Amino acid sequence: MYLDTSSEHVDFIWMIKNAVVPRPIAWIGSVSLAGGYNLAPYSYFQLVTMDPPMLMVSFTGSKDTLDNIRHTGDFVVNLVTEGFEADQTDTAALFDADVDEAALLGLDTTPSTVVTPPRLAGAKVALECRATEEKEMPGATLVFAEVVGVHTDDGVLDDRGRIDIERYRPVGRLGGALYTTITSAYRIPVPSADAVLAGHRSGVLAGAVADRTTGTPEPQAEISTSA
Repeated sequence: MYLDTSSEHVDFIWMIKNAVVPRPIAWIGSVSLAGGYNLAPYSYFQLVTMDPPMLMVSFTGSKDTLDNIRHTGDFVVNLVTEGFEADQTDTAALFDADVDEAALLGLDTTPSTVVTPPRLAGAKVALECRATEEKEMPGATLVFAEVVGVHTDDGVLDDRGRIDIERYRPVGRLGGALYTTITSAYRIPVPSADAVLAGHRSGVLAGAVADRTTGTPEPQAEISTSA
């Protein structure tokens, strides 16, 4: 099947949304000029560089979160994890601007270290962010921000102080109303060019696939952090 994205055929939209998955969910906490707290989820979100650490969030239409970021210049990305699926979906509802979604749902917050908006007390990972640039795109506004602080629940860390994916259990957005929880990972090291030319790559992949299909992925401590 081929779909021309320049046509009026809407199926390509759903095709792309269902193909580019899973998308991490930025559960953004922001504060208005009047001091009101806002909490809303965004899955058009991603890291863009690490030196300095920068991320991007895409906003479509008029959003309270975007208005707040424009006024105050900072926000918090609470990463959505298992157990918060329903709550983050509830905060996507179109409430009035003065509604505190966290208070409404009984979600506790705690002060951030650098930025103004508080973070969710139950978030396993929260990123304190300062907006650096706004770029208008056809149908969307992109906000780029520097991550100025990271809060991590000690319970998701391994003995090296790195995030253990099986403890972290992040939730990703799929197409439509579908979500997924990442509960395991497997390791595929990047080989040398000589190893690829020698045909060793196929052996590495075969081993990883075998581990995955037998339900015995390599220990989390061995997962590569190079990407």
